[in-house]
Amino acid sequence: MSNVPILGSKPVEKKETFRLLHCWVCDTLEELPPFEGPADQDYLLAVACEKHVFASGEPHKGNLFVDIPVKAWRDAETRKDAIRQIRQGGSKGLAEIDDTFYDTRSTFMEDAMKCYKAHNSPKDGCSDWHHSDKMLIPNTIKERRKEGLESYESAPGVKTYLCDFCPVAIKVAERKQKLMGMI
Repeated sequence: MSNVPILGSKPVEKKETFRLLHCWVCDTLEELPPFEGPADQDYLLAVACEKHVFASGEPHKGNLFVDIPVKAWRDAETRKDAIRQIRQGGSKGLAEIDDTFYDTRSTFMEDAMKCYKAHNSPKDGCSDWHHSDKMLIPNTIKERRKEGLESYESAPGVKTYLCDFCPVAIKVAERKQKLMGMI
């Protein structure tokens, strides 16, 4: 495929998007970064779903909404309308008592910010940057063993860490770009 634009065509604008996980049982909405690839490699979704299980181990049911435009989501009214549509109207429930009760959460971002604050908001780096205990690992040990697969940690492929959602990640990326002569 050529990178040369077709004469008279308008450039396609790449819009920043995210995904929204809605658990019907917990009635929660969680923001997740976009993912392109095989579903069995969507480890962030697997980690996010792990807490949505009954005591019996049966998973909760829900929806995953993809390609939600970040620009539209930032508008409070648009967000409220979207949440109302997702929850299909009806009673406002606990939102009648507390307007923020049903606000969405970016779980990974919130957890990264807790870690960031626990490390006294470092500016250039962090002592446990990409440490093994910060790796986001889906709880698939039994299934991997059953299929004869190696552990997630030692398997080839991109690994995601809680650190990737931390403000320190920006400084680390800038430092890598400088070392590579990109900036």
